[in-house]
Amino acid sequence: MSAQAFADSKFGSDAVVRLRAAFERSRHAMLIADDQRRWVGGNRAASDLLGIAPEEIPWRQMDEFTLPGDRERLDELWNAFLVRGTAEGWYRLAVPNRGPLTLEFSATANVLPARHLTVFVPPDDAFAEDAKRAMDRKTAWAPASAGGRAQLTEREREVMTLVASGLLTDEVAEALVISPETIKSHVHNSLGKLGASTRAHAVAIALVTGQIAWDA
Repeated sequence: MSAQAFADSKFGSDAVVRLRAAFERSRHAMLIADDQRRWVGGNRAASDLLGIAPEEIPWRQMDEFTLPGDRERLDELWNAFLVRGTAEGWYRLAVPNRGPLTLEFSATANVLPARHLTVFVPPDDAFAEDAKRAMDRKTAWAPASAGGRAQLTEREREVMTLVASGLLTDEVAEALVISPETIKSHVHNSLGKLGASTRAHAVAIALVTGQIAWDA
């Protein structure tokens, strides 16, 4: 990951430490963009997702990896995102030699000054029905819901940390030696407490609010 993503921060060391830890520990693709939608850094998972080397990520514009038909509204959607501060839903990435990929995404503005975080989360079979219902009732890119920001329990933090690291439901269940249904329950409870409607959004909120316990 390029150090440029976190350069010249006046946001405080805690925010930088949280983001660096996430970039290093998560298997989810994470990218930092500037106000002009240019990426200034991404983690290894982002490099793998986009099919480019880590050093090629900085200053590539997200428009390059957006389907041509979706680019028409990108200015409008991006400007609305900067005003609202958050966006979530499903993003259709145009990845060379892989075709269009539809992924859960969450975008959070100004995680550092003029630096905006996007998290992409791949499908999880355990949440397939939830994802289908959500996609049926909302657009591919929508303002994040204005929910509360209640603190997670210790177990919910543990579960969300493993989700943030990139584990699927069955893998989290195996790691914690509890059932996949219990994991789904913890994730749903966490989404409710964090005011999120997707796992990607919950990961982003838990990350920026310091509720990911990488040292657990």
